[in-house]
Amino acid sequence: MTGIILAGGQSIRMGKDKASLPWSDSDLLNAKIYQLRSIFTDIIVVSNTPRKIDADIRVVTDIYPKMGPLGGIHAGLIAARNPYAFVTACDMPYFSANAVRYLCSNAEQWDITMPVHGEQYYEPLFACYSKACIGAAEMLFEKNIRRIIDLFNLVRYKLISQEDFRAFDPQLNIFSNINTALDYQKALLERPVPNNKEKS
Repeated sequence: MTGIILAGGQSIRMGKDKASLPWSDSDLLNAKIYQLRSIFTDIIVVSNTPRKIDADIRVVTDIYPKMGPLGGIHAGLIAARNPYAFVTACDMPYFSANAVRYLCSNAEQWDITMPVHGEQYYEPLFACYSKACIGAAEMLFEKNIRRIIDLFNLVRYKLISQEDFRAFDPQLNIFSNINTALDYQKALLERPVPNNKEKS
């Protein structure tokens, strides 16, 4: 399985590039790369902005511009060396390797495997996608449709209750992201850590 990090958002609410915000010993993007290295050997960053990252990390750009996260997922899947990929965003700084492994272990035979809260709050940027989603996404792009949820009508998908992930992160911080300067300052102060003291 490939690890895909989306780092091409416009960061409108933040007012500056979120990927380059300081975090840990580097920035949000490189911290996320470090996290995924504990699981994946093939890692792709999708970004339309030049990035300062390790040479062995492949960076690709959107093939269909202005299609939001779905456009980034599509570009990442095309570049992926494996039939499945775990997709996340650089602005989701909290991490549990065991939670990612659990999600990935449920992905076989499904085109999308995604956590959901209740019946309508999906986590599309903490999810697994198969290469079958490439053609489905292109069908949506031809109709100028960019919502990830619209893929559900075209592929096989499996939803996993968000509650299942409390075993790895009781507060479910792994699904939190940073959108605004206030979010960032709050995250710097709190820095929650999952309780499963897992090795990378």
